[in-house]
Amino acid sequence: MSMDATVRRHQGDDLYVSTVIARWRPATSTLSWVNCGHPHAYLVNREGRVAELTGPDHPALGRGRPKRRFRTTQRQLFPGERVLLVTDGITGRRTTTGAFGLAGVQAAVDGTSSPTAAATAMAVLQAVSDSWTEPLEDDGTVVVLCVV
Repeated sequence: MSMDATVRRHQGDDLYVSTVIARWRPATSTLSWVNCGHPHAYLVNREGRVAELTGPDHPALGRGRPKRRFRTTQRQLFPGERVLLVTDGITGRRTTTGAFGLAGVQAAVDGTSSPTAAATAMAVLQAVSDSWTEPLEDDGTVVVLCVV
């Protein structure tokens, strides 16, 4: 049974799951993903520039038409690149100038002490915490894959 079918089985129109389902294949240095109603992942290149990893957008699991097909996107990654998966609690975090978004992620990456996965995740989380005096209104999850 698919993840989408599992969410639908629990019923209720308000039940849905936004997610990025990703698979890392170290032997080929390939990342494959499907985005279901979630913020796009970010790629940090070797020079530290942040860009969205785009691909087909699918409705969140439990939404849209049943028994649909999901299209997978693949990208080969290279040593020195990092992939950031963040929740909408990160991208939508209020700041004094609007939302945290791509600009906030870029500023956090620029401020990392080293290009490791741990330093990158900590820099993003610290920047999100420092961006506004109020507590987070949503979860703030960061996952970083660093290719070495």
